[in-house]
Amino acid sequence: MRPMRRRTVLKGIGAVVGVGVVGLTANELFAPERSTAVVEAETPLGTPLKRGEFVGKANHRVSGTVTLYEDSEGYALRFEDYEQTQGPDVFVYLTPAADPDTTSDVRAGVRVLIDGGADGGESTKEGTFTQRLSAEIDPTGYRGVSIWCDRFSVPFGAATLTDV
Repeated sequence: MRPMRRRTVLKGIGAVVGVGVVGLTANELFAPERSTAVVEAETPLGTPLKRGEFVGKANHRVSGTVTLYEDSEGYALRFEDYEQTQGPDVFVYLTPAADPDTTSDVRAGVRVLIDGGADGGESTKEGTFTQRLSAEIDPTGYRGVSIWCDRFSVPFGAATLTDV
């Protein structure tokens, strides 16, 4: 996972007239900076409730597994061997849809901010890590996890959660 840095470049789309160029446009590119690779020591998390394996969507790559646990402190998502294609504004969502890949699937869910993720919770970590869920979230009714680009409303990947 690499946080993204915005770069603007000029691209000519016209004809050269004399010594001037007609029709310049600015395009934003997103260049990967660096990954935040983590390998957390495995700690007991209580009872596993649901588990899913990530698959990439829309020509993006997402891999690894996610497991929902419940213990005396509440709920947690454990990401194992997690990797994803980088992009701007990519977040993790718990969704009612088992295979979330539309804007309506994601809007019906809840955003999970990743501790240590770029820009206050983006999905920019890779490896094995645990994310505690806030006490306001009861994830037992959710059936999917979406890796979603908010900026372009594009799915990067998803995992269907099934009972363990």
